[in-house]
Amino acid sequence: MNLSKYLWALFFCAFTLLTTPAVATESEAQEAQTSIKQVPSADEMGAIVANYNRLRPQLATGGSIDLAEVNSLKQKGFRTIIDLRTPKEGTAEEKAAVEAAGMRYVNLPVAAGVPSDALIAELGKVLEDASAAPVLLHCASGNRVGAVWAIYRTRRGVPLETALEEGRSAGMRDAREAQVRELLEAGDQSPCCS
Repeated sequence: MNLSKYLWALFFCAFTLLTTPAVATESEAQEAQTSIKQVPSADEMGAIVANYNRLRPQLATGGSIDLAEVNSLKQKGFRTIIDLRTPKEGTAEEKAAVEAAGMRYVNLPVAAGVPSDALIAELGKVLEDASAAPVLLHCASGNRVGAVWAIYRTRRGVPLETALEEGRSAGMRDAREAQVRELLEAGDQSPCCS
């Protein structure tokens, strides 16, 4: 190897070392990973939320919340509670408890039938707001949650059968699934959310 090739190789190695970001140690990487708040697993929740399901790392779904345990939700890292119940189902009490615990409360009421495009769009705004996570999306049983989730996912381009499976995983039951399937198979799969 002649001297000019040797110097060029030496220069290249020095340049690479000086311009490459440092690699974190294993403990630093683990610390960074644990600082990203994720929703707890079902084992960690007990009976705080009926039919609790960790749907995504920063999204959990479920049924009714034990209002006496709302502070536990805050302690477990939740920042936002999205309630799909109607005012007749006790949303005012939950709103007061959630806000008193220092979390954000969002009510997107879903009654009979399938949810509106406007509701799905509002849900999308909350779910896509990084400052809202971790999020608990719930109704009384999980049935409405599953329907809303399936529609939301389909409108995001997820294949219908996959979205319906995710909806069932979140608690959607047969009658709601039939309504959602009818809506989406009728060709109403246009994106509703930006």
